[in-house]
Amino acid sequence: MKLLYFALLTGLLALAACGKAAEVPDPADGPVAIVIPEKLDDLVAAADAKKGEELFAAKGCKACHKLDGTKLVGPGLQAVSQRRSVPWMARMMLKPEVMVQTDAEAKKLLAAYMTQMANQNVAADTELPHLLAYLKTL
Repeated sequence: MKLLYFALLTGLLALAACGKAAEVPDPADGPVAIVIPEKLDDLVAAADAKKGEELFAAKGCKACHKLDGTKLVGPGLQAVSQRRSVPWMARMMLKPEVMVQTDAEAKKLLAAYMTQMANQNVAADTELPHLLAYLKTL
């Protein structure tokens, strides 16, 4: 249990360092839905990977993720689209704080890296498809 508290504290400190407020849902509110755009695969196919690369840099994703297979703060992203589905990646980018509470794979990542992914407030309709298109090129 102490390890879990340490991991949560570390994650909150990482969020504070990024200037982002932690969004932790209240369990009393029940499960939180992570809404992804309809026809996400079509949106990703039509999206601009170059714009996704620019968003990746602008959102500060490079502070925690390397583009090869090596670890930085979080996992390396090389071939991430072969390991994870597009909807899973979308949910992780939109609501990482919910994913670590509800998704088995996200829980494993938190246990392995001891840091929760920061919520970078990715806009589901205007930014997410471009980021996903970029990740598919890695």
